[in-house]
Amino acid sequence: MSTKTRDLTWANADIDDDAEMKEFRRQEERKARARAQEAVRRLREQGIMDAHGRQVRKSLPPDMRGDSACDLG
Repeated sequence: MSTKTRDLTWANADIDDDAEMKEFRRQEERKARARAQEAVRRLREQGIMDAHGRQVRKSLPPDMRGDSACDLG
């Protein structure tokens, strides 16, 4: 059974344990939600998206364009 002290991964989750897999899915959904919220926050901060999720401007800032040489690491 999973504990609250470790993150479950495909490498350490017991896929035959329904309770553990349910917790694994919950954990991954929380992580995905946090990543999505961070992306939305950044888009709002950069003025690309408004508070209602609508696109504010049509062109991307230079560092977000496909031809950008910006280091994202």
